[in-house]
Amino acid sequence: MPPVADHPDTDDEAEPAPQRWPRAVAERSTRAHGRRTLVKVLDAAEAEFAAHGWHGARMARLAKRAGTAHGTVYAYFADKADLLFAMWADVGLDLNSILQEMPPLRPDADGFSSLRDWVASVCGCFRRHAAVSHAVGEALTDEESLRGGKAALREQRRVLARWEGRIRECGATGIDPAMAALAVYAVIEGANESVYRGELLVSEEELVTGISEFIQRAVFGSGLARA
Repeated sequence: MPPVADHPDTDDEAEPAPQRWPRAVAERSTRAHGRRTLVKVLDAAEAEFAAHGWHGARMARLAKRAGTAHGTVYAYFADKADLLFAMWADVGLDLNSILQEMPPLRPDADGFSSLRDWVASVCGCFRRHAAVSHAVGEALTDEESLRGGKAALREQRRVLARWEGRIRECGATGIDPAMAALAVYAVIEGANESVYRGELLVSEEELVTGISEFIQRAVFGSGLARA
């Protein structure tokens, strides 16, 4: 990460932490003016990734979106990969905290209800952060090893370990908990990514119910009636 790059003429007035990008801003700026600039840059980066993806995003165009000089962006971020890493610090924290909250799995109607509530929260979080999550996924396909991608993989391993424990503790037989956790992750991530790209045309209710049914039936068997 580059050194904190606030300009000498900026004020240091007390100001509440920004509601968006709190970790990235706190790590990159110590002054109020710099924090406001950073939020604009990060918001612009999110819009740039949404419009052009990881490979198509351009720092010059991003600076124009933010209404700031091209050089100002580089005062805070070494390059596009460094920018994505900073954004993932906040996005990953939000997403993975929800992913870690998978409820105990049960084959009954109450179990399905609590599972569906959790899946709805997960899908809502994917929707909020779709542009950055998609950019991280694209970055991971590159041969170069990006810090944002590495951080995402570390968090994914922690989530999978949590889910594996949930699947194991429910006492289901004839299923490998590690493989089941990986399959569930692939379905959740893949379905939300397909909705984001416009490849899967379903309502939010259909998405949430379909994923919830997949998880419950994958763990407890396909013979379960819809709860």
